[in-house]
Amino acid sequence: MIIVLIVTNITTVLLLTNQNQTSVKKLENGKKIPNEVAVVGDQSIKAKKWLNGLQMKYGKDYLKSMINQEVVFQLAEQQNLSLEDKLVQRELAMVESTTGIMDEEERNRKREQWKSTIRYQNLLEELLTQNIEVTDSEINETYQEDTEQYDFPTSYQMSHIIVEDEGTAQSVISELENGDSFSSLAKKYSIDENTKEKGGFLGYFPEDSTYLQDIYFETAAGMEENTYSQPFEIEDGTVILYLHHILPDIDVELKDVQQEIRREIAKNKMDHEITAEYLWGEIGVNWFYGDQ
Repeated sequence: MIIVLIVTNITTVLLLTNQNQTSVKKLENGKKIPNEVAVVGDQSIKAKKWLNGLQMKYGKDYLKSMINQEVVFQLAEQQNLSLEDKLVQRELAMVESTTGIMDEEERNRKREQWKSTIRYQNLLEELLTQNIEVTDSEINETYQEDTEQYDFPTSYQMSHIIVEDEGTAQSVISELENGDSFSSLAKKYSIDENTKEKGGFLGYFPEDSTYLQDIYFETAAGMEENTYSQPFEIEDGTVILYLHHILPDIDVELKDVQQEIRREIAKNKMDHEITAEYLWGEIGVNWFYGDQ
């Protein structure tokens, strides 16, 4: 899926461009494509040359990725395959827990993209492994090895400002109340060198993490998203905490992850790689590149 990320903003351009003309005038973000896309010194780089280069370098791989997704989703629909909702929600949460700060609109847009990728990968594995025998005892044994690994704990996305004393902390609170941004004040006041230049950003931490002191999670649990706390004391100084977002816990039982475990065991029994190209023959694919 790396190639998808590389060309996300030029998808439509890439697929509808040929060597003689550009049939798309805008990128996905709505920006028009000028005849000259760059000027280096007194030499310009033409849009047609740029687009032709993209097509030559990425066109085949990107078209293949589109075909693969269509093959998987069509076969899954034909066979009435579905995924456990908790599995999808857990994987969404796991992906989101690695991200930076987003507003609600961006988060919803990204979640739809992630959900499509999660569905594709899991349905692909289901299609490729469904005829591989896996016993109930194998599934139960794997699950019992570590039942908690399948759960997702409540996770908090936080930033903080650490200052030396309560007086400085109250000064920071006053500036926050006057409308100054938490990030700029972290850069100005925080004594935590690990997060200072990142605006105090800590990222997501599960509530059972031992990296942060318990008081962080106790404080965050009583906060609303996009708010800051009153100062509290830790060993390193006085902290003001900002809570960006909460990912709620997802507790799963064996029935919720049985499919997933079966696929993982079956994959270890496979004698070829996980790729949708093995499924092309089941649905019939004719494409621009033929047998290349």
